[in-house]
Amino acid sequence: MSHKNKKINIDSVDKKSKNIWLYLAIGILLLINIISLIFYFNYHPAASTADNFELLNPARKLFAQKDKIVNFQTLRDYLGNKYESDPNVSIYFEYLPTGANIVINKDAQFYPASLLKIPVAMAAAKKIDNGDWRWDNKLVLMATDKDDKFGTLYKEPTGSVFTIEELIKRSLVDSDNTAHFILLRNLELAEVSDVYKYVGLDGFLDSDGRIGAKQYSVILRALYNASYLSDASSQKIISFLSEESFNDYLHSGLTDNITFAHKIGIDTDRKVYLDSGIVYLENRPYILIAMTKEKTELEAKNIMKDISEKVFNYVKNYQQ
Repeated sequence: MSHKNKKINIDSVDKKSKNIWLYLAIGILLLINIISLIFYFNYHPAASTADNFELLNPARKLFAQKDKIVNFQTLRDYLGNKYESDPNVSIYFEYLPTGANIVINKDAQFYPASLLKIPVAMAAAKKIDNGDWRWDNKLVLMATDKDDKFGTLYKEPTGSVFTIEELIKRSLVDSDNTAHFILLRNLELAEVSDVYKYVGLDGFLDSDGRIGAKQYSVILRALYNASYLSDASSQKIISFLSEESFNDYLHSGLTDNITFAHKIGIDTDRKVYLDSGIVYLENRPYILIAMTKEKTELEAKNIMKDISEKVFNYVKNYQQ
């Protein structure tokens, strides 16, 4: 064999080797893609059939089927049989994965007390979202803002300054009336009214000031869905509500490890006791609102504990 032929054969071998490595690399890439697809469809089963259900709500994929198909009739019967005959008790429950709800005494109206602090906090946060305010902007405490019924901010000297974030937090966590009044004084009436108008309570500020449990739920839903404020502002306000310092009423019916973003409303002169919030039960979150009037504080607490315990245990333990 000539030297020339040897060179040709060696070149041919080198070329074949390069082709083998190329095919091997392509094969490895294809295998990785196949494994990735198998993994994706195993852990995202809805993805494999998404094109077949384009008419369905895409948000349904966020919850497993077992957490969506919940029959609440037994719970509805219990709450109805126990509280429907008492016009001074109203209950609203909404299962957030599906929107299924229970309303007891839906036409009953109540003075909202400190529940009004959430819309004011939302109006302030909206100014921040719009760029008119910042969370670290400071507002001045004036003598006319001071109220000693709830909170301790009234003890601070007139002329003291506080960031908007601190005022919102104290108005929600401690239900501080003084913090609430500072915010309210620095807001235009139209800015607060815009919150109510957006959520479907247009004209509320011109009414007699009373509200029903189901009516009030739209405020919580707007926060949960971040449909009025930005994601960041909605998250911040809900996080403040989850630090609410009043741990009785509806909170007393929950286990300690459950996040409950809520607001208490109390008016002892009117004998009104209210609690309204979102229970973050894993994979099964829900809104629960209970309103009472013409009850003693102890009666109101016992009623709300019973309601909350019953709802929580039912939702947590339900199986088909």
